[in-house]
Amino acid sequence: MNNKEIKTVNDEQKDITEELAKALHEAETKERAEQEEAIKAIKQFTDQDEDENSLGEITLKSIIGGDILQSRFMLKQVVFFMFLVLLAIIYTGNRYASQQDALLIDSLKVTLQEERYRVLTMESELLNASRQSEIVKELKANGDSTLLHSTTPPFAINKED
Repeated sequence: MNNKEIKTVNDEQKDITEELAKALHEAETKERAEQEEAIKAIKQFTDQDEDENSLGEITLKSIIGGDILQSRFMLKQVVFFMFLVLLAIIYTGNRYASQQDALLIDSLKVTLQEERYRVLTMESELLNASRQSEIVKELKANGDSTLLHSTTPPFAINKED
């Protein structure tokens, strides 16, 4: 290769490099412009002339369509609404647990009453069966005792000093 050809190749490389630099610069400028437009659009969306506590225009269409949920007031109250939902869940769970406890208490009261009646019945049967007349009847019915009623009344024995 001679000098002339080398110069031509170098000139072509410079031209290509310049074209690439120019295209890169144009792309960067275009990207910067798009970013600035996006920032302007975001600022315009966020800097609306809407009062902070305003709900915007409230119509049936905005309520049903869900547009009311995008108002600034609603967006600022999201944390509060989540807190209210959490409280509602805790309240519901607590109420359910207390109802379960009340049902358990009622069933235990019924069981306790039944056991009291059963104990009273057994006590009265035992008291009735332990009377002397009942014991004698039972012994006569079995026929395995030679016990008889005492014919002499009981008396007290006094101890002399």
